[in-house]
Amino acid sequence: MLRFVSAPGRVIVFDVAEKLPGHGFWLKADRDILEQAITKRLFYKAAKGTVQIPEDLRQQVETALKRRCLDLLGLCRKSGLLVFGYEAVKKNIAEQNLTVVFEADDASKREENKLIRENDNFPVMRMLSRTELGQITGTQEVVHLGLLKGKLSDQVMQIAHKISLYQNRQKQKG
Repeated sequence: MLRFVSAPGRVIVFDVAEKLPGHGFWLKADRDILEQAITKRLFYKAAKGTVQIPEDLRQQVETALKRRCLDLLGLCRKSGLLVFGYEAVKKNIAEQNLTVVFEADDASKREENKLIRENDNFPVMRMLSRTELGQITGTQEVVHLGLLKGKLSDQVMQIAHKISLYQNRQKQKG
């Protein structure tokens, strides 16, 4: 679920951290549902009056979700919960240390099938680019990134799941 609030000035804003003050409006994490809410003026009804809806609200949601995911992955790196690179991820998959693997969404088919095969029952998320994954690790580009088990990893999984649903990518591996 995604939370929106009416900010001062009666402007609808996306509450990515779900902590902004005020009465929240909850929508299913789906771009099409958000589109319907805007088209059918559901924010006006929920707020019981006139509100302003930014023209780029759909993009703001996706950008905020990705930013939150990248920030949490950065915290995971600092906490020692992150491994990256083909060999490190492969080793941790074999040792069953990982919660999830992130693969760059702009990876080639060969790179995609290098670690995890279609019939493997292991969660693989593809929603961030090589460059975005590289920002987390301090390198230019990263294709494979693994997340070790931990509380912070669970938060990353929640936000990654929201991104997947929002982008209508429910067909992730695993």
